[in-house]
Amino acid sequence: MLNLRRLTAAIMLLTSLPSYALINSYNATYQIIKHEIRVGTIEQVFIRKADSSYVFTSTTKPYGIGKFFTRQQKIESSVGEINGTRVIPFRYENKQKSTPKSYSLNFQTDRQKIMQKQSDGISEGHFDDLHDSLSYQLQLCLDMHNPSMDRFNYKILKKKKIKTLDFRSLSIGELSTGLGNLDVKILLRQMNDNRKKTKIWAASKFSYLPVKILNVGKNGKEISIQLLRVSFHE
Repeated sequence: MLNLRRLTAAIMLLTSLPSYALINSYNATYQIIKHEIRVGTIEQVFIRKADSSYVFTSTTKPYGIGKFFTRQQKIESSVGEINGTRVIPFRYENKQKSTPKSYSLNFQTDRQKIMQKQSDGISEGHFDDLHDSLSYQLQLCLDMHNPSMDRFNYKILKKKKIKTLDFRSLSIGELSTGLGNLDVKILLRQMNDNRKKTKIWAASKFSYLPVKILNVGKNGKEISIQLLRVSFHE
């Protein structure tokens, strides 16, 4: 009973904390590794403002030998607000050199129009919980602060469809990285094709930002995304 009371108290404290107590503004740089070679980088900037609004940008670009395969970079941005422990996206933009791949979303004005295009039976209530490709990353970080959660489900609004991402906790452990030995939660993304998987190591020291992501394709080929550096600020 004592453990249950402690858990309940911890959850109540968690849900009463302001969002800045869970994740501050930060700058992060990731490297993309394929065949043990660095082929790209991801630069992320998250800015949390005093009025609970946020701006989150992510720039993915080729690096080194990766430039021989593509010189195209992708710039994503998400604007919204954080209400308690809930991330609410307002606008999202995906800019790429290839115009057909670029698109933008307005969650406030286009909701009904987007719902009418969906044929998978998503209700209006669920539509309120839709995320973009960046906002769900913030939501996952916030959700991992909740000790009672071991499954994480998100509906991601894309250009022409809604994509569902399902994660489950595997274990808690320690990961040796270039930033030191870190206590991590290990998540696995569940997919219909068992040959494909995504595994995430998220560090409690860094507000559960991913410090390593391993993507395994159905052909068995691996792509690893690793955190190189991160800095938090008010």
